[in-house]
Amino acid sequence: MNKIINPKRKVRIANFSDIDLQDDRQLNLHSNDLDTIAKKIRTYADLPYVYVVAKEKAQVVSELLSKLKSIRSRCYPYALFLIDETGIDIQDKDLEIVQVGSKDGDTIRRKINGYVNDRFHFDKQELRIDNNGVLPAKVDVAIIGAGITGIYAANRIIDAGLSTCILEKRDKVGGIWSQFANATSQVNSSECAYRLFEKTPRINSDHSATREILEDIASMSHQVADQIFLQTEVKGIEKTENGYRTTAEREGNEICLESKGVILAINDRVGPPREIEWPNQSAFEGSVVSGISNDTNGLNWHGKNVVIVGMGAFAIENARTALEGGAAHVTVVCRRHGTICPKIIDYLNFATPYDETFQHDKKSNLKNMMYWKKLYDLSGATKPECWMGKVKHDGHTISVSDIWFIAHYLKKIETITGEISSMTPNGVIVNGQRQVDANIVVNCIGFERNTFAAEALSGYHETYNTNYLDKDFFYLADAYIDGNAFNSLFGSSVLEMVKFYMEVYIKFFNSQEFDNMINTAGISKVPIQQRNWSHYIDGAMALMEKYPDVREFAQKQVDQRTSNFLEAHDLETYIAENKREWIDMHAMLAGNPVPEEACLPYVFEKLL
Repeated sequence: MNKIINPKRKVRIANFSDIDLQDDRQLNLHSNDLDTIAKKIRTYADLPYVYVVAKEKAQVVSELLSKLKSIRSRCYPYALFLIDETGIDIQDKDLEIVQVGSKDGDTIRRKINGYVNDRFHFDKQELRIDNNGVLPAKVDVAIIGAGITGIYAANRIIDAGLSTCILEKRDKVGGIWSQFANATSQVNSSECAYRLFEKTPRINSDHSATREILEDIASMSHQVADQIFLQTEVKGIEKTENGYRTTAEREGNEICLESKGVILAINDRVGPPREIEWPNQSAFEGSVVSGISNDTNGLNWHGKNVVIVGMGAFAIENARTALEGGAAHVTVVCRRHGTICPKIIDYLNFATPYDETFQHDKKSNLKNMMYWKKLYDLSGATKPECWMGKVKHDGHTISVSDIWFIAHYLKKIETITGEISSMTPNGVIVNGQRQVDANIVVNCIGFERNTFAAEALSGYHETYNTNYLDKDFFYLADAYIDGNAFNSLFGSSVLEMVKFYMEVYIKFFNSQEFDNMINTAGISKVPIQQRNWSHYIDGAMALMEKYPDVREFAQKQVDQRTSNFLEAHDLETYIAENKREWIDMHAMLAGNPVPEEACLPYVFEKLL
């Protein structure tokens, strides 16, 4: 069970009363003007909300909730804490009503903290789907893997009127989100591109937290619980006259499953974690931990010097976690500099309209890159070695982090290219020369690729660039991140790719059109070991060129995603919130308020 340890940092209190809660989480809202309240409350949308409501504010709050619900706002609260025997006529399964029965600030705070500790944690036991049913002998589509891709695929297959079952070798669903993500992890893509399903009235936070994603996975898993078979390890898949036969081991017994189609939903890019022990590591008197699977839980970052090895997504996340935890200084040791982008640039990647080829306007892209480059220059952060020829190194993701630039500006973080050659009692030696003091060393050295597993299970060594291994046989997984990964209709989200290609799979399932489809110009085979993002982007474009209905559902997907995002985050609101967070982040890192003129300039207001 992963409980939130410090509730003070995990909730914001909208205070609709005259009681001073003496709590730095509170946002006092004395106005009766709905537009004024909504504007202020949306500027503080970085944390989930609870509202404290006095009797005289009940009607205003009721009207505010209707307004926020209409835009599915992140600011819609999880609970109302009612004082003065306040009555409020709201029927909403997504909203908890807590009667406080007291005007004492300490009592109200204790009630809120108790609620936060209970509500804002995720118990991974919820991912252990209890299905005592017998595995069916035959289904339309067998799905291998119960990660986020497999769970989404199963729901979509059932919605299409087909039968399915999911075979998962682990004892829980959730894939890398339940296996490798930290409690402090956040989705690297903007929220609109990582929605498992459409929610009302409250969307997830932008760059959603692990808790939110696991809650969504659990919710969708329970919708298909009868089709999920855990601790069932697939041994092989073979083609038959009528489809495919999947052989698996379950409770010590060999079982066979016949199906017309198969979706192999096992991860490609994230396989077994790499492991390393540094020379003379036993001499180090601090803590050496991995940056995955909550291995840093319980660490006291405050006042510590931290070395983070690597510069991928987990490394940048752990740098943020250390800085938010009060680390005195963070040093990132990396082979080459990964690309870090501020949140507003990622926002624009999803909020900016596409042209008919699903590309952004080059002039807008260039303008955004200039702002981005200026931020690097002003902050003192080191740009990637590949700039400006390429936006990122092949194989690297683009990590989204505002604190990266602010911490550089405040001299709280630096990067060193090279590798650790040995350890000392008080730190590490980099490149055999430089001593870096450290109390904590966090290894974020990445994962082995997992393509060997797909080959071993399927018997195929090549895949079409439309994710097909064969007729009705999909290898639906993330791939090697090459240069085009962030410049397509999928944005930076593997989930958007999955949504698109599940529509393709359903369209061509058990169809005689399959042979014509795979012979379409632009569709080709590639070795599984060399599969990358550009391949399934090119495959998507080829399909849209030939099939108007494929282009139609791709356009609908992008339009709906953009509309949903802008509904909750119009540009003016997003910039207001982002700038407020920007200034607050300086205060958090400095340990005291920092006037705006002393902050790293927020250059993006000019975008308005």
